[in-house]
Order: sequence, then structure tokens, then C-alpha cells
Amino acid sequence: MKKYLRKHGFELLMVVSMVATLAMVAMEPATETTYTQHTVQRGETVWCIAERYADRQVRPFNEFVYNIQAENKLAGRYIQPGDTLVIPLAVVK
Repeated sequence: MKKYLRKHGFELLMVVSMVATLAMVAMEPATETTYTQHTVQRGETVWCIAERYADRQVRPFNEFVYNIQAENKLAGRYIQPGDTLVIPLAVVK
């Protein structure tokens, strides 16, 4: 048995890792993305807007902020009062 583990230990570790990863993916809840609009008010940031909607979605918070920025093509751009942002909300089906 020791010889086998020395010879095939890495392969065994890889198989166990892959099975664990697949099990974790299978356990994630099925989600559906819905959208809502938010009009930016004076003093608001994407972060504080995300905090307002955080309890209505299932993504990790930093991923949620990134998705708001990506959905609204905000990379390198500031938001201004009066801008309308699309807020993608991932909800459990």
C-alpha cells in the first residue's frame, strides 16, 4: 500500500480534489438574475448602492459590486447624481 501511495499519491490527490470541487458546484443553489434600476443620488457610490440591495441577492458582496460595475460599464468612470444604474440581482429560484 505504501508503494502504491508513493507512486500514485499525486493522481489520487487530484481525483479527490476534482470530486470535492464537483460536489461543491452541485450544492450551489440555482439562481436567476433579475434587474432593477437605481437613480444615483448625491454622495452615493457603487459600494453604498450595492449595500442597499445586498440583502436581495445571493452573490458574495465583492462579486455583486463588480457585477454592478460590469453591467453598467463603469470601469474607470465615476457615477454622477441623476445617472440610472441597472442593478443585477441573483435570486434563488
